[in-house]
Amino acid sequence: MMISKWALVRRNELVDLPEQITIHKDFLGELSAEEFEASFRQLHELFYKMYTDMAEHPEEFCFPTYTEEEYGYFSKEAREIRTAPWKPFYLLLELFAWGEWQNGAVVVDMATFRKLNQVKKTNALIHALENYGFIFVGLKNGKLPTAGSVLEIDYPDNRNILQVLSIVAKKVMATQLKGVNNYFSNKVAFENGFISWNYKLLEEGLENCTLAEGCAYVADKMHDEADRAVVAKIDNMLREEGFLVSKGDANEGPGLRYSKGKVPHDFALVSLEGKLLLELRIRNAEKCMEYLKECPEPILEMFRHTDVGCHNRVNGTCNYGVKYIFEGEEKWHCGCCGAPFKLHPVQEEIEHYMRLMELGKKR
Repeated sequence: MMISKWALVRRNELVDLPEQITIHKDFLGELSAEEFEASFRQLHELFYKMYTDMAEHPEEFCFPTYTEEEYGYFSKEAREIRTAPWKPFYLLLELFAWGEWQNGAVVVDMATFRKLNQVKKTNALIHALENYGFIFVGLKNGKLPTAGSVLEIDYPDNRNILQVLSIVAKKVMATQLKGVNNYFSNKVAFENGFISWNYKLLEEGLENCTLAEGCAYVADKMHDEADRAVVAKIDNMLREEGFLVSKGDANEGPGLRYSKGKVPHDFALVSLEGKLLLELRIRNAEKCMEYLKECPEPILEMFRHTDVGCHNRVNGTCNYGVKYIFEGEEKWHCGCCGAPFKLHPVQEEIEHYMRLMELGKKR
């Protein structure tokens, strides 16, 4: 099922928590730093479990169980599935951002919610959330009440959870989502500190949010310290060399594209379903052949790889593909949806990446 795949991809976008979390004083009202952090960590575990359960039991969330054999990648149904795993978390975000903490519960004015809500099929999602300890008081025949009514949300197992969700949601709604028309666009979602449960939200006050700026847009989604470090190093190096940076928002994950004012980009750092890739727009691979004798095996493997083709190549309109001879065999790399050469970057090989780009930059 497509939903199982994409639920795990979205789970992978949760940001790892460090051993110690810095919490700005703005977040600490009734709760101590220790209480706040404990509940924040508990919510990270809860979000992880919810994504996992979506993959294993999508019917519990009333998600469609389409298969790739039924619907192609570019179909409306496939687009729906790719964003579906975010919906329960956006619903939590909306409810807690617009709700108010009153007498041990969060009270949501339904007139406000119904006016601003962007999440569809909310009743099914409400019932799914009930399986994770949330209690909703005020439902009418199992459905959200009409405008003019209120909905009370309780979490009796740990009511500190309610306060943490409330203040984090309010910050994200007032900063990252202020003026946003479509919560479900990839770029907005990849930046969103609530649905990725990013601890860096807590480091700044409630009115400031620099989350996902710079290389953190990609680095925060990595789960290996070496990957985070190589993203920072390559990003810094390219910026110092005068490259301009723009954010990419492919379905499979966030990306950073580097160019000197030209399209398409020369380099890109991308998260492909959680795997870090460096894209290199080597235009003339033949000019790299002699230098490859000095390169380590992972780079040689990048050149050994060949793509089976793309629709544009079949119909003769591919303008970005690269063809070359390597080790006595003809190779071809597609460059239509990204730079034609891709590999998992490591710090020890960065000089080779830069040299290969310099050698192969002209056709």
